[in-house]
Amino acid sequence: MLVDEIGESPILSLIDRIFALREQGESVLGLHIGEPDFDTPKGIRDAAYRAMNEGLTHYGSAQGMPELRAAIAARLSERHAIPASARDVVVLSAKFGIYASLLATVGAGDEVLLPNPTYLFEQPIRLVGARPVYAPLGKDFALDPAALEAAVTPRTKLLILVSPGNPTGRVLRRAEVEAALEFARDHGLTVVSDETYESLIYEGQHVAPASLAKGEVPVITIGSFSKVYAMTGWRAGYAVAPPKIRARLVTIMEHTLTCLPMFIQKACLWGLENAAADEVRFREEFRGRRDHLLAGLAKLPGISPVRPEGAFYVFPRYSLPLRSVDLALRLLEEERLALVPGISFGPSGERHLRISYTSPIEQLDEGLRRLGRFLERHRAAAPSP
Repeated sequence: MLVDEIGESPILSLIDRIFALREQGESVLGLHIGEPDFDTPKGIRDAAYRAMNEGLTHYGSAQGMPELRAAIAARLSERHAIPASARDVVVLSAKFGIYASLLATVGAGDEVLLPNPTYLFEQPIRLVGARPVYAPLGKDFALDPAALEAAVTPRTKLLILVSPGNPTGRVLRRAEVEAALEFARDHGLTVVSDETYESLIYEGQHVAPASLAKGEVPVITIGSFSKVYAMTGWRAGYAVAPPKIRARLVTIMEHTLTCLPMFIQKACLWGLENAAADEVRFREEFRGRRDHLLAGLAKLPGISPVRPEGAFYVFPRYSLPLRSVDLALRLLEEERLALVPGISFGPSGERHLRISYTSPIEQLDEGLRRLGRFLERHRAAAPSP
């Protein structure tokens, strides 16, 4: 079975060990998780509570509440010039949206291009019977058109882009997006654009592929409420797609999840209409944490970070002669510090670690102390070249 071919993710192995240590009473400092430490804004929580009390606890449309779809389309049109209307939107969690988009566009034996390091798309690609093909990013995690050309084959059907990037924090420039769309057009590819972190950009400007495609390239835009409003546990997001693909996404929803709970959709609508100040507050807090963490990393030996422009991760390269999985596990065992091994994000992620700055400054400082101790100890023990 296809599911039996999915190997265990290094991230999941790490999380299992974290849980085991904590069950033993150990205090583990977790800078690994991609989850805001803020509470979901009270107005959003109250909106869900009101909706439940008003009886919105039954089935809804598989495509999503019309008012919410209209609000999502308006946001994307106004903020990112994506030509979308309510009929183009499907309400579903972003992670399931990726999987559903794969089901709607590729089949057994097809190939999906992944510029890497990138998020964990390999597993859902394999679950639909397709094959992930990695194309390394260039200097400072810029998109490399030459690497895409070297990786494409007649079996390639899809290109996945992520901006801002996870784990890199890279924000794609307009020229990079234009080059990716030209590449996709020339090779007859569909583009999936994961824009989960579009609200968390500190430098530069978000450029949505769907805003530049001009109908020449099919683009599926994936978005999420998880990061923008600290709603990770609500599992709420959306996909915007051309009519044929959108219809397939609705069919997939009808025969899997049925619909996103209506009271959650009502809460998302309240957020879009009323929580702009929370969005700004979260972004500015993360900006300060990013700058603080980068200043601390600059003082550590053998660590080379690239300044992230968005999201809430730093993805530094390290110089110790250890695989990233081994380093992350030893760091957890010796210092009780949890970071994500870079290999989790594709072959080009090796010799990197992902550090999340979703924790308060005090915890970031403690993480820097533990990482510094580990690096000093192992640099002293490493054999001379």
